[in-house]
Amino acid sequence: MLRAILYQSHAGTEFPSNEDYAILEKAWSNNLCLGVTGYLLRSRLKYFQFLEGEAEALEDLLGRIRTDQRHDGLEVLLDETVAERRFTGWAMGFHLITEEERDAFAGWLQDGVPFARSMIAYMEEMARQREARSAMAPGRR
Repeated sequence: MLRAILYQSHAGTEFPSNEDYAILEKAWSNNLCLGVTGYLLRSRLKYFQFLEGEAEALEDLLGRIRTDQRHDGLEVLLDETVAERRFTGWAMGFHLITEEERDAFAGWLQDGVPFARSMIAYMEEMARQREARSAMAPGRR
């Protein structure tokens, strides 16, 4: 059974930070081994991370994430069972959100599940844009 989790936490590092890339590198490695996919979005003050995979793997991973000293105040915004992955092929996508992008994101005006769903949709759009710019994207080779 696939499970999907979206959480937010308060960033404890500068923006942008080399620590962000260290987090990303570790996530790629761990997630590949665990069969987890997802996306990490970093704003100036917060991390938003969407994770999807087998329930046990996500529970273990979330336990490790909670103890990471580079952030605090982890809050799960969405935790649900899903039929399929949204980020297939992404061991961990990543996007540093600019001030301009942050200001253009209308999802900030929502709370609870509507906010979580708009954040996930935003992450999916960032992933699509990154894929479209990639030299390895279908039709660009």
